[in-house]
Amino acid sequence: MAKMYNYRGMEAERYDCLDELSDFEDLAFFQWFVDAVEGPVLDLGCGTGRILLPLAEAGKEVVGLDGSPAMLEVCAQRLEDCDSGVRERVTLVEGDMRDFDLGQGRFGSILVPGFSIQMLLGDEELDACLACCRRHLKEEGQLILPTHMPWEMIWDGRKRSPLEERKRVELEEARELLVAYQGWEIDPLQQRLDLKNRIERLDEKGRLLEAEDKEMSIRWHLPHEMMMRLAEAGFSDVSVYGDFEFEPPEADSESVVFLARV
Repeated sequence: MAKMYNYRGMEAERYDCLDELSDFEDLAFFQWFVDAVEGPVLDLGCGTGRILLPLAEAGKEVVGLDGSPAMLEVCAQRLEDCDSGVRERVTLVEGDMRDFDLGQGRFGSILVPGFSIQMLLGDEELDACLACCRRHLKEEGQLILPTHMPWEMIWDGRKRSPLEERKRVELEEARELLVAYQGWEIDPLQQRLDLKNRIERLDEKGRLLEAEDKEMSIRWHLPHEMMMRLAEAGFSDVSVYGDFEFEPPEADSESVVFLARV
């Protein structure tokens, strides 16, 4: 299998202030389901700990696995600011979400927040990840798997867009400005979105101090496709929710969340 996309550089260091995942009110949704099942939690693709840390603060034992050393370093730094009880409940592991071994049948819940599952572009990669998750869940365990539908691009009418400003953040402590740009190209038939991202760091007078260009791709699946793959991976009970609400997805739901039980 090809090497997965690896967050690094400014993209990882400034992820928390540039990402748009906080726009999705998903933490309460994860928390509700995690609280319903006993056992430790695996945060697969934990990144900088956006979901991991609140779960640990709420008393859960959490293992965070990520393929990016830079993201794990940021998460570890954030963890240092937590009290000792929280730190004792968290284990961070560098690993590949398609192939990991943390103890068969160990976890009550596995989360894949941040739509990280969509970075697996090939069916064989997705199937390998789902099978690995199934092996790591105890009996009556659950996999919570959110996916994102890029309706904005699908309905745009264009096949591609040049770089456009996506977000700007003032770093008051450094008297600097971060500006994020994004361009894209979409293939609706292949259900694939190719993204071009640029981050610029500017001083207070607008002079460029640093720039970083990255390219990444994501793939989306329609609900019936994902449900079929979950069944093939050994999950026997799958529910589907929309936009982190406790209701089925609508036709235009931006987020489709799969709750798969063993």
